[in-house]
Amino acid sequence: MSFLYSILLKLLYPTSLCLLLLGAAALFRKRAVICRVCFSLAVAVLLVCGNGWLVGGITRHLEWRYLPLNPVPQADCILILSGGILGRIPPRPTVEVADAGDRVLYGAHLFRQGKAPQIICTGNVATGGVAARPAAEDMAELLEEINVPKDSILTETNSEDTHQHAKNLYPMFQTRGFKRVLLVTSAMHMPRSVGTFRRLCPGIDFIPAPTDFRVTERIPAPWYHQLTALVPTPRHLLDFSEVMHEYLGMAYYRLHGWM
Repeated sequence: MSFLYSILLKLLYPTSLCLLLLGAAALFRKRAVICRVCFSLAVAVLLVCGNGWLVGGITRHLEWRYLPLNPVPQADCILILSGGILGRIPPRPTVEVADAGDRVLYGAHLFRQGKAPQIICTGNVATGGVAARPAAEDMAELLEEINVPKDSILTETNSEDTHQHAKNLYPMFQTRGFKRVLLVTSAMHMPRSVGTFRRLCPGIDFIPAPTDFRVTERIPAPWYHQLTALVPTPRHLLDFSEVMHEYLGMAYYRLHGWM
């Protein structure tokens, strides 16, 4: 089911929609009206979903709901949700990080600042994905490589998504007496994460500690530099897909009463 869900979700991405519409245009090429409509819709999807101004606006709407606290308060533990970690699979010599790998780096930063005595790494393989071992183990290895003591790291290796993170970690929080948790995840993912953990883990104070911001305060630049945002690019389309994934995820979670 998780693999099927992953496939269905990817079919809603802009590039997938464009391919489906272009395929429909080719299929109905002998029916001029339908062919033109499908082709026009494909172009419209690229222009709208690849618009940097639109993508930036909806991304900021998610990311800036929970801005970093200054100072970050003390807590019982730092919880890092899985994402952005590339396993040590040949020819990679070590565990590597992608964009969302900032989660692990920021969690280590908070630990070194003395914000909490324990770090929890949570995550198996993402929904619909494959991996050599659970993401939490890769995260723990990376933390050790950047000088976080092994006895300060806990792992949870059964969760595939945000709902499972909260459901599976709640017993650990209760057993270890964790009442205040610094929740570290990507800024875009924070609204769904905070809502889910606060709903499914009652009695625990979750403090948002976002990282991996895509949208920041603007650096002054000539006005004509902003015109490049009108050009659809792979980066814009990818960002739109990820934002759409979060909005759909929040709608799905609310429908099931998970947040």
